[in-house]
Amino acid sequence: MSETSGPNSNDIATGWVRVDRAGWWDTFAATPANGLLLAIVPLQVGSFVARGLEISLWWGLLISLGVMLPVTLVLYFVQRLRYLQPWVNFDTGQLRAGRRTVPLADIVWARLDLFDQRRRRNRMLTLRFGADGGPRASVRLRGRTGRTPAASVTDVLAHIVRRSSITVPQTPDDPSARFARYNFPGFLSRDDALDVVLNPPTIDDPAPVL
Repeated sequence: MSETSGPNSNDIATGWVRVDRAGWWDTFAATPANGLLLAIVPLQVGSFVARGLEISLWWGLLISLGVMLPVTLVLYFVQRLRYLQPWVNFDTGQLRAGRRTVPLADIVWARLDLFDQRRRRNRMLTLRFGADGGPRASVRLRGRTGRTPAASVTDVLAHIVRRSSITVPQTPDDPSARFARYNFPGFLSRDDALDVVLNPPTIDDPAPVL
């Protein structure tokens, strides 16, 4: 099987094609919860250590950073293991992540992580999708600087979504899925997922999810 790092936007490549994703910093540190963790915890721990050992705040910060570094690395690797590098094969209609391979039709969920940076007038978007109990993928649709994926990446994502079976989750208590957006915030239908892939909304656009 051939493997290529990027398809031609005019002709989706044959064989296994790598699905681009966010770099390690964008994937981990730019996530709001992780960003707050990295910013606040060292300061809090450093202040506590400085008072407890009666040393300067700077020494306390250095000690806390030394403690936080392995914790940060563990959290980072957990994130990377959850979302392994995905590959797609349009000839066979399969998605692969690590050793796990499923038909594209088995991709049944998609979630949009949205974070508005109001001071920068930017909206960060990350699309996550996958199969129930199977491979999953995470792709940045709009980064911290407002940058969107290359056309070749967009083409690959759009083809994946079109051949998927993505639906908004339902519960027995809501068989008509009328309140699905409230019960499963961030989850998208296939049409909505395709729309955000082709046209990642800016901060001035209506939020595509609750």
